[in-house]
Amino acid sequence: MKPDLNVKSVSDIDFEKLLKIGKRVFLFDFDNTIGVWKSQVIPKSILNIFEYLKSNGAEVFIITNGKRRDMHSKTDVRIIWRSLKPLTFKVKKNIGNHLKDRNKVVVIGDQMFTDILFGKLLKAYTIKVEPIDTSKEFISTKFLRMIEKVFNLK
Repeated sequence: MKPDLNVKSVSDIDFEKLLKIGKRVFLFDFDNTIGVWKSQVIPKSILNIFEYLKSNGAEVFIITNGKRRDMHSKTDVRIIWRSLKPLTFKVKKNIGNHLKDRNKVVVIGDQMFTDILFGKLLKAYTIKVEPIDTSKEFISTKFLRMIEKVFNLK
């Protein structure tokens, strides 16, 4: 299992190119992908990316396994909390009509065994970013990251 693209951070993704090749639905992980773990803030640079995508006809969602939290950043991007990734049924139940044309869907995340596997199960284009900060994570996440390294999954 390998992502379709590896980049250092979300800001390194060529969204213009993705839009040009027909990608129209963008599913972003939250924790350690667009914000630090358990953050309540979406950085301005990420909000700008969301606005760019939406202004070009794309749909943007945040799909996170994290618990619901009061967000301090104001955005009209829909967030699916406790999404149960890599399982797809909760996301399909909530936004399934946006996932019908899998060739238009992009999944962006920092973990192989949740985000990228989720994207592969959706048959979407997958982009793996390096985690923002791994110093504060669940023990299970740390364990999965160790397995990623052992198997050199990138």
